[in-house]
Amino acid sequence: MKVLGRGWQYTVYDLGNGRVLKKYNSLLTAYMIMLRDCFPYVRDPIWKLPSYYCGCRETALSSIKKISDNSLEVWMLANPKVLNDFDYEQDRVIPIHDYFQQASSEDGEKIIDSFVDFNKLLVANLLIDKSFNITKNFGIDKLGRVVLIDLGELYSSKAGIEQQIKKRIWHSLYVIKPIPTKLRPYFLAKMDDALLTQ
Repeated sequence: MKVLGRGWQYTVYDLGNGRVLKKYNSLLTAYMIMLRDCFPYVRDPIWKLPSYYCGCRETALSSIKKISDNSLEVWMLANPKVLNDFDYEQDRVIPIHDYFQQASSEDGEKIIDSFVDFNKLLVANLLIDKSFNITKNFGIDKLGRVVLIDLGELYSSKAGIEQQIKKRIWHSLYVIKPIPTKLRPYFLAKMDDALLTQ
């Protein structure tokens, strides 16, 4: 199977049938990725990696359980099929990061509008991506709909969701930086207006 991507929690494999497999990383694989991403270890010192790994694992385990305990339509999560406590399959979609690379400013703004509307619906149904990370954790399905593709970091408590909104977590550098520069002010304004005024 071809590897499509690898993060702290999961490695994504192309199954070749319009679906992807998201397999939870081994301890060694996770540490290798964390070592790469945390360099030069000023903000994230090496001694914190074990706690990061444990935290990621606990969050993924909790999040996978939430997939079947919500009222969302399955297409909104890219039609997931849970395989065990950690691993799952999904439809293969276009990550929004990739979409932004080829989109005009107008098309980028339209996707942001769809993303904002989609996340208002997620908030109303008490199941969100912890940071509203538009470029990495969401994609566009074959019907052109925004879908949530990272199911490893879900928040489902009203208090937890309200806290993330109050912190305006979508203003975090790791969320904003991958967004094309010309679209960042539009994204921030739309998210602030939609979620802070609910």
